Amino acid sequence: MKKQKKTMHFTEGNENETAETMESLIAKGKFAQVVYNEKLYQLKDKVDEDTKGKVIGAIGKTFFVDSDGKRWSEEELKEPYISLDPDDIREKKPLRYGKVYSANEDVDAKDEIIVEFNHEYYRAVLIKNEKE
Repeated sequence: MKKQKKTMHFTEGNENETAETMESLIAKGKFAQVVYNEKLYQLKDKVDEDTKGKVIGAIGKTFFVDSDGKRWSEEELKEPYISLDPDDIREKKPLRYGKVYSANEDVDAKDEIIVEFNHEYYRAVLIKNEKE
């Protein structure tokens, strides 16, 4: 009689994963929220550069929005923009999301991170999904 070896596999489901993308957040005008590692974070207060820990990743995206918060498309950015009406001029305000740093010595703690945004550093906290 042969012995059969049984193995069990577990998949770790992350309840805090989000379907949002950086593009969808910008389209909704949520500039103070970021998606990092498939999780949604809310930017909080600005912090000093020496507060950041080790680099744990990067968002590495730049978007341009106008004064109404409407995102410039890739095609619009390639075309020259000329407006003869001074009231109708769309500005190109950059939103630069850079590197992501650990918020403290524990680089595995992901409830709070430091995000480089427009060359400044902001504390960002995980937005937890409310499951019933």
